[in-house]
Amino acid sequence: MKLKNKVALITGASRGIGRSVAKGFAHEGAKVFLVAHRDEKALKQTIRNINDSGGEAEGGLFDVGNHEEVRRIADAIERRFGGLDIVVNNAGIIQPTPILEIKPEQWEQTIRTHLHGTFYCTVEMVNRFMKEKRSGKIVNVAAAAALRGYYGVADYASAKGGIISFSLNASKELLRYNVQVNVIVPVARSRMIDSLAQYYGGHFGATAGTKIKNVAAPEVLVPSFLFFASSDSDYVTGQVLTADGGSTA
Repeated sequence: MKLKNKVALITGASRGIGRSVAKGFAHEGAKVFLVAHRDEKALKQTIRNINDSGGEAEGGLFDVGNHEEVRRIADAIERRFGGLDIVVNNAGIIQPTPILEIKPEQWEQTIRTHLHGTFYCTVEMVNRFMKEKRSGKIVNVAAAAALRGYYGVADYASAKGGIISFSLNASKELLRYNVQVNVIVPVARSRMIDSLAQYYGGHFGATAGTKIKNVAAPEVLVPSFLFFASSDSDYVTGQVLTADGGSTA
């Protein structure tokens, strides 16, 4: 029970990586507040599964790219749990599009959801819950596209690269408050992988799409997130861990 009596906020928690991490944290004793943007049915199912298994979960639909919405998340956490120990910034979107066809609206929406959302949730939750008690864990989610070139994801990769840079700087500034900030670069089955596989299949052939999609289930990532969220990483901050089965090696 590495997270017993801890409270964790997990964004993008309705499906895929976020859902797996939520279940894994609850299994390790954490009380979890789960956030999604649109998929209320899937979010409610995840919350129900955790509660039915003896865990403690609550959550709702919020737009993490909106600062006022993030403040509402913090209010809800404070009412329900009274405090917060862990933030997993996992919320994101992807719309694979050739770089010369990306419209300003798409660029702004992608950056806002990924990068603004990570910034808002980090700053709001640290100020509200972590700074005074001198304790906290921030786990931010980047992507392999931030580390090497891909096709059709210039906006997504830029946002994820920004998350890495933001996290490195945040880790330095939050040292004084004993808040560790780390990054995971995950590769596992998710709706984002499905979108990318469809794009590659349409542009480069079925084999290319199948190769993108042929990755592990998201459950394999839980130990990496658990490491950064638990006391095991109290002496680790400002690090980027690629949990990708060697795809970026």
